[in-house]
Amino acid sequence: MEHSELKSVRGWIVIASSFLFTFFQLGSFKALGVFVPKFQEQLSIGVGAIGSIISFCGAFRFIIGPVQSRLANVVSARVLAMVSGILTGLGYICSAFSTSGITLALSMGLLSLGLGVPMVAYIKIGRQYFNVNFTLYSSITFTGGAVGMMILPPLSEFFIQTYGTQMALILLGALSFNLCVGGALLKPPDETLTSRPTSRKNYEQLDSDRNDTSLATSGRIKAILHTILSWFGVYAMRKRPVLFAYYLAFLLWNISLAGWIIFLVPYTIGLGFPAQQASFMSTLGGVGTLVGRIIMFAFPDQTLNSHRLQFMMLSIGGAASIFLYPFVNAYWLFATLSFFAGLFLGTPVPVAMVMIKFVVADEGEDFAEATGLLHTSYGIGTLVAGPIVGSIYDITGSYHIGFFIMAVLEALAAILAIAKPKADTC
Repeated sequence: MEHSELKSVRGWIVIASSFLFTFFQLGSFKALGVFVPKFQEQLSIGVGAIGSIISFCGAFRFIIGPVQSRLANVVSARVLAMVSGILTGLGYICSAFSTSGITLALSMGLLSLGLGVPMVAYIKIGRQYFNVNFTLYSSITFTGGAVGMMILPPLSEFFIQTYGTQMALILLGALSFNLCVGGALLKPPDETLTSRPTSRKNYEQLDSDRNDTSLATSGRIKAILHTILSWFGVYAMRKRPVLFAYYLAFLLWNISLAGWIIFLVPYTIGLGFPAQQASFMSTLGGVGTLVGRIIMFAFPDQTLNSHRLQFMMLSIGGAASIFLYPFVNAYWLFATLSFFAGLFLGTPVPVAMVMIKFVVADEGEDFAEATGLLHTSYGIGTLVAGPIVGSIYDITGSYHIGFFIMAVLEALAAILAIAKPKADTC
């Protein structure tokens, strides 16, 4: 399998499609930061409210992780990816016609749903093609997010300056429909075409057995509770408590990442720099993330300890970068910090994925469910980032305190990553 993985044309098509998806997934979230001043002006709502809406957009796609897991087990990646393109495009277009914070939130919810539906399916099909070279697959595909961070924010600013805010959102929606094309190219490996119905049947039989046992002992309510707890990985974390520490670390890290993504451009504008120069900060952050994820190519699947160390070092670097923002005013220093913040904050995504793989995959756990729980931790972190930093800005008129808080949370993420499994054979 190992010698043939990198020779599979279908496998590289999956990588290309996944690259396109992550391009829009992270790039779109970063580009929404460019629209913060425009939404504030047109809808007459505070930065805290706008930050909450954008955080909701970034979080909802992750919070539905358990749903993503179930969908990935019963619906093909091709169908989910094409549905993603339709919903994402419609979300952008609907947001262009928003007249209040409520309608904007609903539109952002549709956009987020589109960017969330196929997430686990992409990871699952990627592992089917690149089980041995999964770190390589993750690094290449997640590099698409870095490229999206580089391109979509300045492109959005160009659209705003040229066509206005409403048309800029419509054009982004039109571009998002290309996700349908990328999804149409997905096809599982030959062996999964025959095994898929059996896997689905076994999965459903497992649920059925659990439900039958629960019904026989404690009734329907206990069966429902059991199913919900299994969806959210409670039993998996009880079996391996280290998962709780890792998921909490990923949650705190994602608060810092999401806060930085949402408020970097408004922060730069608040220092007196023009909007185009401010949006260029996002590009530099994307370059940093791209460099970091390319460097990850040199680190194949090694051990859990090596990837834990990588996550810790990246978190410490991210904390230092965010902490220094309030102390610089020169544009070139701000630009330098943005590059390194992008490198340290954006690179851990594939690292976290491989950490979870080492903890649960070798014990036969459903990789889709484990990944769905990882995404849920991302979602909770993203959900609280906007309200925290935005509300602090509304109260103090400054982003400094919010960035200090994000730096502290990032440092705590590094500490939590110290945790090791009880029987660490990785």
